[in-house]
Amino acid sequence: MVQSRLLHSPSSPSLGWRDAVRDLYDSLFDLARLPMAAPALSRVPRADGHAVLVLPGFLSSDHPTWPLRAYLASIGYRAHAWELGINLGFSSKYAYDIEDLVEHRLKEVFLASGERKISLVGWSLGGLYAKVLAQRYPGLVRDVITLGSPISGDITRVGPWRLYEAISGMRAGDPGFARKLKAMTAPLEGVPLTAIYNRRDGVVGPENARVAEGPLAQNIDVPAAHGALGFDGFVMYLVAQRLAASARPPWRALDVAALRRCFEADCAGRLAWNA
Repeated sequence: MVQSRLLHSPSSPSLGWRDAVRDLYDSLFDLARLPMAAPALSRVPRADGHAVLVLPGFLSSDHPTWPLRAYLASIGYRAHAWELGINLGFSSKYAYDIEDLVEHRLKEVFLASGERKISLVGWSLGGLYAKVLAQRYPGLVRDVITLGSPISGDITRVGPWRLYEAISGMRAGDPGFARKLKAMTAPLEGVPLTAIYNRRDGVVGPENARVAEGPLAQNIDVPAAHGALGFDGFVMYLVAQRLAASARPPWRALDVAALRRCFEADCAGRLAWNA
């Protein structure tokens, strides 16, 4: 991969703007490789109309999640956007309550699905929303997939934290908000969670994007940059494989090594055909 990707250990300092710029640079390479993943992406199990709600990251909207939603729809899922505009995070500055709005959206999609459990896919901050929704409404959620999301540990270490404080008006030092953060990053129980992350992520480090593994939790390290997690070919492939496997109880961790071999073989076949 690109040599600029530096490894961040749990003892490393908080991520900063240089890490974010590096990540953006790496994202462009990941985007350029997406067409090569087409053969592998076409060879995943078809869905039966299962509903998937896709949640965007901080300062993002539904536009960047469109490639993932379009792909999921193409293989038979009912992929839903969050439809709440730009994600400005939890805040005390605004007249609306984002938590109430996201919960309402979850219930809308659940009802539209015929009251069958739905899956949640969240990119960056959207993954934290997904985890919190599953904590509060386990009866509505089949499984959660997070993409480079700050779902554990001290999330004030993530790259955009100071920007988040400036925009939201929230402060980690405020006791009430500190309690909220602790509750949101507590382990998810009773609902399967797959945390897809990059150990060299320039926005959300691995110490925040992984969870303790167990019977219903798996961490998957991928090479995609943070800014490309929603449209990286291998990540999209893993999301499709996870959703398909979750449809066949009991829930089991994916065999990532085997899936990587299949994905790479299909991509290599495409290159050989074009050669």
